[in-house]
Amino acid sequence: MPSPLSLAPAAALPAITPSVAVKSVPNIPFAPVLVPVNAAPSVARPAKAAAIPALSVAVNSEPPALSALYDGSRALPSASSVPGVEPPAPAALRPAPLGSGLRVARVEHEPWLSSVVALLAGTRTGRRVLRDIDRLAASRGVPVLLDVKPIGNNGEFRYDSGLLVMDSGHLRRDPLQSAPILAHELQHVLQRSVNLPADALELEIESYTVESRVWSELGVEPEAGSFAREARRRIMKDAPAFVKWLGREYKRNIPLYGFTVGAYVARLQKNLAAAELAESRTLRKRAAVERVLASMRANGMSEDAIAAHRREDLEPLERSLRDGVVNRAWIEHDLLELSGPAARARFRAYARGVIRRARALSRP
Repeated sequence: MPSPLSLAPAAALPAITPSVAVKSVPNIPFAPVLVPVNAAPSVARPAKAAAIPALSVAVNSEPPALSALYDGSRALPSASSVPGVEPPAPAALRPAPLGSGLRVARVEHEPWLSSVVALLAGTRTGRRVLRDIDRLAASRGVPVLLDVKPIGNNGEFRYDSGLLVMDSGHLRRDPLQSAPILAHELQHVLQRSVNLPADALELEIESYTVESRVWSELGVEPEAGSFAREARRRIMKDAPAFVKWLGREYKRNIPLYGFTVGAYVARLQKNLAAAELAESRTLRKRAAVERVLASMRANGMSEDAIAAHRREDLEPLERSLRDGVVNRAWIEHDLLELSGPAARARFRAYARGVIRRARALSRP
């Protein structure tokens, strides 16, 4: 699930994500994945990223090394002395393991990420997502950072910080239940990198499509009673009906399916007006609190009492203002991006491709 301020169904700004920063729609061979109605963004960037251990699945697998056939009874010949066997390439020239563009924020989570990535690397869709993530990390010169912590939903991608967060409950689950969810979130990372409208419902449709393909390729089903189980059941049964259902779950996301780009832009403009109104109201409330603080000081109340009132009344308003400013900025960003005919045509083509791939899942 993406999160700009928070990109979730009734969840984070995928919102763009400022749910989000995204705009300019290139050809996306097959899309990434987002989170369900439970997602939220905004977290401080960890001070240090830990590298995950090398995975067993590499982008290009090589034949077994001679040492794998050696029983220790005699000296091992050098590769260069064996006819038809090329000496091993220097470490710097060997292909990086698939998924090397991902890093965990806390070293203790390396084993968990390695096990989940290894499962993804064993599926067709998972390999595609991991390759795209690796290319993205290489082009930026920085890895995609992942943190594991309690967040109350399966996972979320925070558009503003660029941090991918998975719920700590995954540490206790079978990795087979976590791999499709991670693929969903990684698809959101890829979406963000190509500047798609942050609040588009198609971002979630695409991510659930990716997630569902991974479930099928792993040969497992989501846990009974989970949101993932219900989403998969619906998308596999009837994609158009799934899209309508998902729109009800992700109320903050705007669908292009069934509407024109002009209607989509009109929704953005309506959201912008609402964001500006909310911001002005919050500013008035903050001014009122500041007057009370000034009165407390003028009447000789202690600094401890003034600090307590600041924490209780002023700080929540200031947080709300900051979030509102970010949300408004994302909406303005999307409106600007969709102001030209070429950008609108790219968005329309992307959305059609998303629906086409979702429909393919429910075909007999």
